[in-house]
Amino acid sequence: MTAKALAAPLLLALALSACSSAPQHPAPQLPDTWFSAAGVHPADAESLASWWRQFDDPQLTALVHRAMQQNHDVRLAMARVDSARAQLRQSRAGLLPSFDLPGSASRQWIENDQDAEPGSPLAEFIPDDDPIAFDSWELALQATWELDLFGATRARRDSAAQQLRSAEAQTVAARLAVAANTAQGYLQLRALQGQRALLVEGIEVARELERIAGLLFHAGEVTGLDVEATSAERASLEADLDELDIHLAEAQLALDTLLAEPPGSSAVQLAASTAVPLAESRIAAGQPIDLLRRRPDLIAEAARLDAAELQALAARRDLFPKLAVQAAVGRSGFALGDAVSSASNFARVGATFGLPLLDYANRGAAIELADAEGEGAYIAFEQALARALEEVERGLTRIAGQQRRHAALSRTREHRERAHRLAQRSYELGEANLSEVLDAQRGALQARQRALEGRTALATAQVALYVALGGGWQAGGAQAADTPSEAGTVERER
Repeated sequence: MTAKALAAPLLLALALSACSSAPQHPAPQLPDTWFSAAGVHPADAESLASWWRQFDDPQLTALVHRAMQQNHDVRLAMARVDSARAQLRQSRAGLLPSFDLPGSASRQWIENDQDAEPGSPLAEFIPDDDPIAFDSWELALQATWELDLFGATRARRDSAAQQLRSAEAQTVAARLAVAANTAQGYLQLRALQGQRALLVEGIEVARELERIAGLLFHAGEVTGLDVEATSAERASLEADLDELDIHLAEAQLALDTLLAEPPGSSAVQLAASTAVPLAESRIAAGQPIDLLRRRPDLIAEAARLDAAELQALAARRDLFPKLAVQAAVGRSGFALGDAVSSASNFARVGATFGLPLLDYANRGAAIELADAEGEGAYIAFEQALARALEEVERGLTRIAGQQRRHAALSRTREHRERAHRLAQRSYELGEANLSEVLDAQRGALQARQRALEGRTALATAQVALYVALGGGWQAGGAQAADTPSEAGTVERER
């Protein structure tokens, strides 16, 4: 073979080898430790795995389990997993031979406008019919196998596997979101029930103050303005109670929706009021890199990035030649009128070879599209990582602040309740009047209400931090979404 004959294949091979690798993305930048944390503590895997149990509330645990099983968002995410799993099976089938059983039969009529001469060798084969019927048929078992010489089909199979992994991680993320929303809805419901009980108690105090003001007015010790002020305070509290009942009903309906249960179910099951639960154990944040192994949204984005890079690799491998082999065995036959018929077995093998020449513009555009999607997936992963870091930092800051606030409000409540007890003792000794006792009682109720608000805010912040840290993952589980992903790219053989 001459040098000129070798030049074209050599140049083609060099051009193809130059585009055989997809663009690589750098590993994400992570801080060494948390900015808002006072110290670095290893994450407690058991506490994070079932963080709702840390609140020591059996009703909360039962609600979370029911929500993760029945919620419509979770069921929809599981349907997406089934779709991704079917796509993976379809892509794997491209690596295997395909078998088919083709068959065909036809009849053709040919006008016979010439007569064979008597004694001619063709006379016995050409029927006298006009027209002549020509029948043919064939039935075969055929196998076709497109050889994946350069890995385009394997890259698409691996991409589908990463898409399945992403869908599984999104299912875990949906479950955790439902668990968090259920827990926060439960905390809000318990807080509203506690506020309602305090408000009812405050209305009783306001009514007693209104009664005392009326007696004092008739005794000439206060003016009508004082009486109207106490009546206005009582009416305002009753209006607040009506508004709170609306919020309580809305919270119950929202919880029913999360649980995918009929409206009114939560109102019956959670009718008895209990205290807002708190997680007493300390929440250990661990290291920032732990988020890549625990947070399902980051695992999903990393898998989506891997899938996009594999699609970019497959688009480049489509520039390489394609080779397919075929084999078939069967039986065929033909008939010429009623005079001649024949049938026989056959076997055939063959191969097809294809090399795109005039289609490079289309395939080049496909490569550019795959690269753009890969770049978008990398940016989405960076964005999700930045959002995860922000959520943890915000959660750590909020936890520290809410703990201090809750402690201060608890001390305020204790002081107010002590002042109420002192006022009652002074009243029993005749050193204070009933109005002073009721004022002290009202101050104690307000302090208890603020303490309840602080406790609810702390519990909500604890839920948010558990979720931000990726809590709820199955420790040692077999789900694909629970496996670690150190960065948005995976090492693979190019």
